[in-house]
Amino acid sequence: MSIRSMSKSMLIVCLLAAIPATSAWATHRSEAEQAIEDAKAAHALAKTAGVASAETAKMIENAEAIMPDRQFTKAFELATKAMKQDTFAVEQAQGATVDKDAEKTANEAIAAAEAARKKAASVNGEWRDTSKLIGEAQALANSGDFAGATALARKAQRQGEMGYEQSIREKGASFPSYVKKLQ
Repeated sequence: MSIRSMSKSMLIVCLLAAIPATSAWATHRSEAEQAIEDAKAAHALAKTAGVASAETAKMIENAEAIMPDRQFTKAFELATKAMKQDTFAVEQAQGATVDKDAEKTANEAIAAAEAARKKAASVNGEWRDTSKLIGEAQALANSGDFAGATALARKAQRQGEMGYEQSIREKGASFPSYVKKLQ
């Protein structure tokens, strides 16, 4: 065996060893099904406590609806999000305390991100993912993850600010003379 083929073999072995053997690739059907069952159980507890929301019920329905399409990762994410929100609602109903400062910070960050998004949209400079980030931040805040919500909202706010700046900077820009216009 030549040194070249040995080095190729060693490289392949090293690369395969470096690939994590986790669920980072995709979620398996059984994981998605278990997440849906856990979400249903959390929703039942929320109903019993009188704090169930139509939003989490809809997330569970959506997770079940996409299972036949083999969208297991998305179904897992939806079910997990619904479970977290229902669990947080039950904890609140049972008198768990919330860090009011963290909640206030998250809500202020979400409001600032929404304002930055609207400002960027007013000059046609809204970036593709800004709204999605704001929605995810709101979902995290609804499930009690105020630190995560604040971080995502700040990222969305920055995107809104940069989108506005980009749109203003490029206002009036035209194609160079060497670019032919379609007739």
